[in-house]
Amino acid sequence: MKKNKHSLLVIGVLVCVCLIVYVFFPKPACSLSSFDKRAIWFSYSDLAKFSYESQKAFTKDFQAAIDRVEKYKINTVIVQVRPFSDALYQSKLFPISQVICQKTSLSFDPLKEMTKIAHQKGLMIEAWVNPYRISLNQTTYQQFMSQSPKSAWLKDTKLTIGYEPFKYILNPASQEVRDYIVAGVKEIVENYAIDGIHFDDYFYIEGTHEKTTKNQRLDNVNTLISDVYQCIKAINKDVTFGISPQGNYENCINEGADVDTWLKEEGYVDYVMPQIYWSDQYGESQTKMFSQRAKQFAGLKRCQDVALYAGLALYRAGDEYDVDQGWKLADDNISQQVQILSLNGYKGFGLFNYSSLSKKAAIKEMDELLRVHPYNS
Repeated sequence: MKKNKHSLLVIGVLVCVCLIVYVFFPKPACSLSSFDKRAIWFSYSDLAKFSYESQKAFTKDFQAAIDRVEKYKINTVIVQVRPFSDALYQSKLFPISQVICQKTSLSFDPLKEMTKIAHQKGLMIEAWVNPYRISLNQTTYQQFMSQSPKSAWLKDTKLTIGYEPFKYILNPASQEVRDYIVAGVKEIVENYAIDGIHFDDYFYIEGTHEKTTKNQRLDNVNTLISDVYQCIKAINKDVTFGISPQGNYENCINEGADVDTWLKEEGYVDYVMPQIYWSDQYGESQTKMFSQRAKQFAGLKRCQDVALYAGLALYRAGDEYDVDQGWKLADDNISQQVQILSLNGYKGFGLFNYSSLSKKAAIKEMDELLRVHPYNS
C-alpha cells in the first residue's frame, strides 16, 4: 500500500512539474519550413510600379521582385490580376487593366511571364481575382465604362450595386453575374499554368446590403464559391482555390463570407486565409487582439482537407495607429505572430504586401522572423 502511495505521489509531482514547464517556460520557436504556405501578396498597386513598356522591361522588374522575396523563404506569390473587373493577362472577357499598366493593350502577357519566372525559381503562383469589385473611384469607374464589355450593366440594379459615387460591385444575387465570374476563372485556369486561384475579402461590402438578409447574402456568395470550386477542379484538380476573408469573424458572416461552411464542408475551397491584421498591443488595454482572432478562427470546425492559413499585416510595420500601437512599439510582431500561428495549428501565412519590403521597419520585422524562425531545409 505504501509503495502504491509513493508511486502516486511521484506521478503527481511529475504532472505538476510538466504543467509548470508548459505554462511558464517558452515554447521552442517553430521553423519556417514547418509551414506549407509562405506567401506574399502582390497587389495591383505593387504591380503598377513595374514597367509595361516591353516584355523585357517587365520581366526584369518582376525577376528582381522574386529575387527579393526569395531571401525571406517565400514559396508562393499571389498576384492581383483582376482588381476592378479587368485583367492583367490576355482576356476575351475583361479589358486590360489600365489601373495597373496605364495602357489599353499590351504586346506581351504579364501573367504568362510572371508564371514562367515564378516556376523557374521553384515558387508557386496564384492568380488573385477580386470577383465582384467594379470600381472604387472615378478612375476605375471610367475604366469600366469605357473599356468593359459589360459597361451597360451599371444601369441594371439586378446586375450591379452602386453604394457611393463611382463605387460599384457586381450583384452577387445574379446568376448572369455568377456565370461571368466563373467564366473568367475558367479562362485563367485553362490558359495559364498557375497553381491556384485566390479570392480576397471583397463580398457584400458595407453599403451593399440593402434588400437582402444575412442568409440571402451567405447563400448568394456560397453559390458562386461552389461553382468556382467545381469549375477549377473539372479542369485541373491540382489547382487550388483559396479565399482570404476579413479577420473579423462577425464582419465575414454579415458580408456573405461564410467561413464556417467553407472550412467545415467539402466542395467550396482548399484553404481559408483570414486577414488577421492586428498586433497584440491593441488599444489602451493592450489587448492581445491578434492572438484572440487567431484562436477564434482556429477554433472553428474544419474539414480535414481544408487548410487554415493567416494573412499578416507586414504593411503596418513601423506605422503609428491610434488604436493599435503594437506596430510602432515592436519590431518582432510578425515573428511573434508566426509562433502563435504554429501553436494554434495554422499551416501557413501570407504577408501583405510586396511593397512593404521597401520599408525599413518591415525589413526589420522580416530579418527578425528569419533570425527567430530559421528555415530548416
